[in-house]
Amino acid sequence: MAVARFQIYRSADDAVTWRFLSANNRSLGQAAQRFVDADACSRAMVELRAKLTEISATTARETPSQLWSWRVRLAGLDLAVSSRKYHRRVQAQYACRSFLGLVADAQLADLPRVVHF
Repeated sequence: MAVARFQIYRSADDAVTWRFLSANNRSLGQAAQRFVDADACSRAMVELRAKLTEISATTARETPSQLWSWRVRLAGLDLAVSSRKYHRRVQAQYACRSFLGLVADAQLADLPRVVHF
């Protein structure tokens, strides 16, 4: 059975980052930064999962598109951002709550392998 999960990937510019996929492979959120290697990326995913009760979530309207997005922060540092933009603020807020809930239930015992794009 498919479940929501983290995926680590190496982008075209050779940076490593993560994204969080729903059970149907839709990207729900992604790292706010890039990492030097898969180990650093894995540590960031573990930290996000471990500190869910300490983070704050915000939504913002982007200019000039006027679309909404969300971000998750800890101690003034962005940890995760939305993978898509939303027409309504309430949609962005719902998507963020959904992301946080699914991350809380995600298993990190078997950290994902790096995929190349």
